[in-house]
Amino acid sequence: MKIGIFSDPHLGFAEKGERAEEAFDNLSQAIDLCINEKVDFVVLAGDIFDEPAPNHNILFNAMQCFAKSKKGESKVSLTLEKNNSQKKLSYSGLPILTIHGNHEYRGKETKTALDVLNFSELLIYFHASKIIVEKDNEKICVHGLGAVPEKKAQEVLKYWNPLPEKEAVNILVLHQSFKEFMAVDDEMVATLSLEDLPKDFELIIDGHLHWSNIQKLGNTNFLLTGSTIATSIKKLESEKPKGVHFFDSSSKQISFKELPNQRKMFYHKISFKDANVEEVIDECKKIISSDLNSNTTLKPLIRLNLKGFLKKGLSSGDVDLKDFFNEFEKKAILSVSKNFSSTSFRKKISELREVQKERLSVVSLGFDLLEKNLSEAKFEESFSIKKLFDFLAEKDIDSALELVTKD
Repeated sequence: MKIGIFSDPHLGFAEKGERAEEAFDNLSQAIDLCINEKVDFVVLAGDIFDEPAPNHNILFNAMQCFAKSKKGESKVSLTLEKNNSQKKLSYSGLPILTIHGNHEYRGKETKTALDVLNFSELLIYFHASKIIVEKDNEKICVHGLGAVPEKKAQEVLKYWNPLPEKEAVNILVLHQSFKEFMAVDDEMVATLSLEDLPKDFELIIDGHLHWSNIQKLGNTNFLLTGSTIATSIKKLESEKPKGVHFFDSSSKQISFKELPNQRKMFYHKISFKDANVEEVIDECKKIISSDLNSNTTLKPLIRLNLKGFLKKGLSSGDVDLKDFFNEFEKKAILSVSKNFSSTSFRKKISELREVQKERLSVVSLGFDLLEKNLSEAKFEESFSIKKLFDFLAEKDIDSALELVTKD
């Protein structure tokens, strides 16, 4: 069987801005790609909506997008298995299997927009359960766990303990952070690690992170799907286009197709040294002009991360980019972060480093001198020279005397 895989459409993102339709357009393109590729079913790994309670306009537009799946065809049979009970699932067109993401999580007792779409049979929503997909003599088990609070993720996955089914292709779908892909190793950000993942699954799919990546974990393919829309411009996300992954259950191979009409993303980290305001603005204009030479039908997303040092007396506030934004507002969607350090701050840091070096060299010299003198007096094996030196450095004479006079 052939499976289409994508995640994080974030319908409703930038609802009132010029990108209001982009999330819906990209979702429609993703569904079209799956139909054109004649997939047997689709796996959507969460965060369909940007907010847990989308308004009626967003829900209506979402239903229009998912209605396109009815134009597709599939001959698979679907069975939901949860808590040791099974239920045959009905569908028409191309089945889309989905879990909830962290943007849709509202607790156990509250119905969400996903429940509405599930009830209307526009998609199949499941959580902490598995869907058995069968066609001819082939069986695929899709195990899905929707987003849970990151602090509890490791505990919940261990408790749920999904087990691969014999004589079937097994796929696990999650929507969580992983320590290996986070900038900060903080348990409030991620408690799950790749080593916590269950074994013997042919494919593990993870949504949530908006950049895509494929990694081998033994015999398992670990797929970060990436999002279908950029909600913020980050370096990793700017390096690969948005699109749909396809998994062939026979060959276990993963392929990828780009969304045909999407915004290009550019991310630049620009460092300056003793720059004035004009130099900063000229360099920014030069880089943006180069980005705009790329052929694109949609205004590109451009992120500038300005770093380094300005001339003495200047601060980030002096770099006024109002006219700069006005010049390019019809050609690109810009965002700029100014993270300059002042020259005086750089000087202070340099001075502190020199003081630290001097202090370390004096301490080192003092210790070497003490060790040499004690060695000559044949005291070096009687007590800890390091401990004696620490007492003397702290002016704790009584403890020093007690150390050298004890039997």
